[in-house]
Amino acid sequence: MALQMAGHEALEANDGVLAVQLLRSSVCDVAVVDDQLPDMFGSELVLLLRNVPGYETLPAVLLLPECAQDAAPAESETPTPDVPSVYRVYKPASCGEIQAAIDQALPAPVEADRHIQLEQRREVWSDVSDLQRYARSIT
Repeated sequence: MALQMAGHEALEANDGVLAVQLLRSSVCDVAVVDDQLPDMFGSELVLLLRNVPGYETLPAVLLLPECAQDAAPAESETPTPDVPSVYRVYKPASCGEIQAAIDQALPAPVEADRHIQLEQRREVWSDVSDLQRYARSIT
């Protein structure tokens, strides 16, 4: 509910197998995964989700138990330029903490909005040019 109130469209899966099936039939920008799933660890699910074609670089927010804060990340969890890191949030987490992690995981919306605005301007100027040519042809 917190994700939907923040403007996100959220899909929910009760276990890892269903999450992989949902990802194959949907379009997702980020995965928010609880580490304590009934059929696997959340970190295992993140790897499975990134094995789905087209989602190799899917950013993930992993909700971990509070006791995991003191554990050092494994060397294999070190992010590389091609694979985004997993954003860790420790439970109990507030909606604000989860939203902040999602904001970090998602690409900057400012750049996407700027790209859309530039495309819209190009379309407008294209229409203006067409109108000017049409007006010249009439006169």
